[in-house]
Amino acid sequence: MKRRIPALLSACVLLTSGCGYASSGTWTDAPKNWQRAFRSTKPPDVVVVHSHYWRSSHWSLEFEYFFHIRANEALRQQLLTANEMVQLKHEESSEPVFFGKKPAWFLPKHLDSYEVWKYRIERNSSFRVFVDKENGDLFLTDNVI
Repeated sequence: MKRRIPALLSACVLLTSGCGYASSGTWTDAPKNWQRAFRSTKPPDVVVVHSHYWRSSHWSLEFEYFFHIRANEALRQQLLTANEMVQLKHEESSEPVFFGKKPAWFLPKHLDSYEVWKYRIERNSSFRVFVDKENGDLFLTDNVI
């Protein structure tokens, strides 16, 4: 009986960590949001003005994030070229659909005020980069539901 308890406890820990329970939640303007969303360390020259990250407790990966990043030409070029993104034409740029309610600070202007970029290859991806035409600020969003 004593041997079964550690094995059962280990199984519970593995199952719980395999699900989203251990890493689910909602974080607004949290320093770790960059790592949560992009699985990397935020470059020192990137200024995150606002961020919002949500992850469900479902066993599969379900998340949504929003970022407002101060204009950064190096990051912009890296995002658009390394990810083979294409700019959507005005007629292709319909109002974006979000899983949850977008934060008020995300895309505060009319959609015509932004360049809209998406993956060229992954057509079903929800990842979008919006570039403010006036000041160059970047707005990033993605969701997997």
